[in-house]
Amino acid sequence: MIVGIESSPVKYKRFRVTVNTAQGQQKFDFGLKGGSTFIDGESEETRKNYILRHEGNATEERLIKNLVPSPSLFSRYLLWGKYRTIDKNIKYLNNLWHK
Repeated sequence: MIVGIESSPVKYKRFRVTVNTAQGQQKFDFGLKGGSTFIDGESEETRKNYILRHEGNATEERLIKNLVPSPSLFSRYLLWGKYRTIDKNIKYLNNLWHK
């Protein structure tokens, strides 16, 4: 479950998310600082292309399809998710984890 999100202190990363997992609390940095994503107004077509490109990578596809906490998962669901706001996308991902 995502318990917090903030700006990343990592030079080229946009966000840091804090997640409660079976292993305890973990932090993940993701997203390109200065990048433009679906939550920033990119089109549905650009979103679709992002998803196809990243799910075409076997490692990323496994992480995303299995909802494994990772930068790949958070980019996919929070920046390029179903909704145009990060808060709604966080709620959506948290709900997927609780199904």
